[in-house]
Amino acid sequence: MTTGIETERKFALAKGQQLPSLDAIAAEGATTQYEQVSVYYDTPDLRLNAARQLIRRRTGGPDAGWQAKLPTQNPDERVEVHLPHCGERMPRELRDLVTASVGERPLYPVAQIRTRRTSRELLGADGTVLAIASADEVVTSVAGGSKEWTEAEVELVGGSPALLDAVEAALAAAGVPRSASPSKLAQALADEVARLAEDRGSASVAEVVSGYLATQVGVLQALELPVIRDEPEAVHRSRVATRRLRCTLRTFEGAFRAVAIRGLREELRWSGEMLGVPRDTEVLTARLADKLDHLSEADAAVVRPAIEKAVVGHHEQAHKALVTSMMTDRYRRLQLSLEQLLAAPPLHPMAGESGAILLPQMFDQAVARVRQAVLRAEARPSDLTRWHDVRKAAKAARYGAELVARVRPDDGEATVAGWTAVAGWLGAVQDAVIGNQFVSDVSWAAVQNGADRAPFDELRALEDRAIRESLAAARAALAELL
Repeated sequence: MTTGIETERKFALAKGQQLPSLDAIAAEGATTQYEQVSVYYDTPDLRLNAARQLIRRRTGGPDAGWQAKLPTQNPDERVEVHLPHCGERMPRELRDLVTASVGERPLYPVAQIRTRRTSRELLGADGTVLAIASADEVVTSVAGGSKEWTEAEVELVGGSPALLDAVEAALAAAGVPRSASPSKLAQALADEVARLAEDRGSASVAEVVSGYLATQVGVLQALELPVIRDEPEAVHRSRVATRRLRCTLRTFEGAFRAVAIRGLREELRWSGEMLGVPRDTEVLTARLADKLDHLSEADAAVVRPAIEKAVVGHHEQAHKALVTSMMTDRYRRLQLSLEQLLAAPPLHPMAGESGAILLPQMFDQAVARVRQAVLRAEARPSDLTRWHDVRKAAKAARYGAELVARVRPDDGEATVAGWTAVAGWLGAVQDAVIGNQFVSDVSWAAVQNGADRAPFDELRALEDRAIRESLAAARAALAELL
């Protein structure tokens, strides 16, 4: 990664207008021509553009690769960070540079700019390159629309800022004014900025669903490094965001062309499973620590060392597998697919309709799936795998309720609270099931090495009790909702 200061000024050229000669200011050296394509990344509300920051991936030309530009106090200057071309995914180092501006918002492609550039060197008396003067034919693509214009820019290489003043005066005399726009990107995004500022009234299905999905993608992007570092809550929050994405694409699949998102849902399932194993060990750590406090001091002394050793080893292995998965092409393709889901969502025509009308109807289908799962579980209430299916359906209903609450806030919050309670109780059942099995596995090995089985059995009894109590609470909460 290289860092430098870019100092330049931009000028407006009429369509077909050539950059006037600047030989009265400096000798003109070699002329070069090339074409470059730049893809620019920003948040849904264009935070980087508002902050005069940019991140782009460029192909063609002498500075191909990934770049970030950050403003300085001097309007002619920006800090430029460059990384050689290293694939389609944004390097994590560049996101770190703009974290203060974007927070946990997602970054994804918002504009493409194709430039046909003709550059000439401006030379000093000793042949030193003082600046590069370029004429650019620009074609942009933003949100399905395009713009074309011609402009010029002069970038200092070895010259002083006074040279830019002289260039500006010479070009003004030749009828070439300073550009009214600070950058190509700002000009390309001007209509989109104006659209975002409009009060459009009732939100459409597409706007509500896309906004919710964007929030989850932002969490995943922001927490990539914390997950790799195994920072507190990073795996948990990433797992929840992954579930929200997958459940939303299922519950509100009517907003999309189904074929286009089916594969993405399966890949999110895989990612969720990879996050799930280390998260389960985090839950086990806290859960069993609490349960151990309910044992006598003597019994806890028997159980605690074996439990803690097993949990630590299990977590290290699970986290290592997770990090390995995040270095694969499969993971990279998933993240690129999520970027494209935001940049160019494969929407069904009905997604343009009112969200307040259609989203609750889609949510009702998710509730119906819970009802069906409950009927199946009640037919054999001792079968905990069936209650686990209820839990998964209830989680989808909970996340769906969160989204519906955005268009029906008056009664939506109560619905969210109800489904959150159900999912919480059923989650407690599943946590106890996992804890019970884990203790069983650890006790078998410990007993083989001469440990007393009784303290382990007592710990399992506590988990059995937790299963019964949590399941009873979940069934009562479901009865109120259904």
